[in-house]
Amino acid sequence: MKKYEYVSIKLKNNVVKDATQILHRSIIDDYALRGFRYCGYVPTRLGPSGKVIEMDLIFETEA
Repeated sequence: MKKYEYVSIKLKNNVVKDATQILHRSIIDDYALRGFRYCGYVPTRLGPSGKVIEMDLIFETEA
């Protein structure tokens, strides 16, 4: 049976330019060290222009 965990992150949104983030790398590395596999992400909040500004990272492991 697989177990899933979700980590919510917010992107630093520059209204004129883009939304950037590097925190996701350390989160993915941390979960990998704990035996999780990164599965993907789900956008949970979009800005007025349609770009993703919040998302959930999805990780799985064997329960």
